[in-house]
Parts: sequence; structure tokens; C-alpha cells
Amino acid sequence: MQILVFILLSITSAASAATESIECLFTKFHLANHINPKMTGYSVINQSLSLINLKTSEATLKLQGDKRATNSTTWVKQGKGNFESTVTSYIGNFGEILTLEHILGENSKGLNGWYNASLISSNVNTTSTSLGKCLVKNA
Repeated sequence: MQILVFILLSITSAASAATESIECLFTKFHLANHINPKMTGYSVINQSLSLINLKTSEATLKLQGDKRATNSTTWVKQGKGNFESTVTSYIGNFGEILTLEHILGENSKGLNGWYNASLISSNVNTTSTSLGKCLVKNA
């Protein structure tokens, strides 16, 4: 029995020590203005976002607003790992939605590598979308 408890504790410790990091760079921005459609359009940006175990990194939070892609500090991964899909989404505590596009079912195995990404933020009058790429690493 003691050996079984030791094995379970070892597995739990190893699982909690696993690190997922997501490094994103967004280079294109789209604003949809629902009140004044003439204000809708695209622009070039250079904003980044770094998440470590579903928390925005200190390096990201220290960036100036024109370089920082998010104001969220914590994130929740959406969906179930065993449900095969072509996107994986994370919702930040400021309501932002980070979506990574991947091959069908890759989410079931665990993401690892580069993915096309969008970061969406919305309010009643506007919806903004940042487009770019994210590198996901699992250690």
C-alpha cells in the first residue's frame, strides 16, 4: 500500500511540474466598429503575449500598451483534451479570447509547435482581432 501511495504521489508531482508556455506575436489588427462602420479597418501592429501555465508572464505585463497584446493576467483553457477539434481556445480574465488553429485532433495529443492565432476582444461598440502566430511548448 505504501508503494502505491508513493507511485501516485510521484505521478501527481510530475504532472504538476509540467510547464506549458505559449509565446505569441501579433502583426495584423482588425477593428470592427459596430456604431460607425467607417471606422472599421485593418492596421499593422507589433504586439506580443507570453503565457506560462495559464498566467500572463511578468515580461508581457511590463510591456507598454502598444506592444502588449493583452491585459488579462490569468487564462482558462476551453474544451476537453479528448474532444478532437481544429482550434484550441483560452479565455482571459479581461474577456479576451486567444484561439490557436491546428490539425484536427492535435489538441488531444497536446499542442507543441507553431500555430496561427487570433486574439479577440469585444465590447458593445467594437470588436478587435489581432492576428499572428503562437509557439506552444510543453515541458
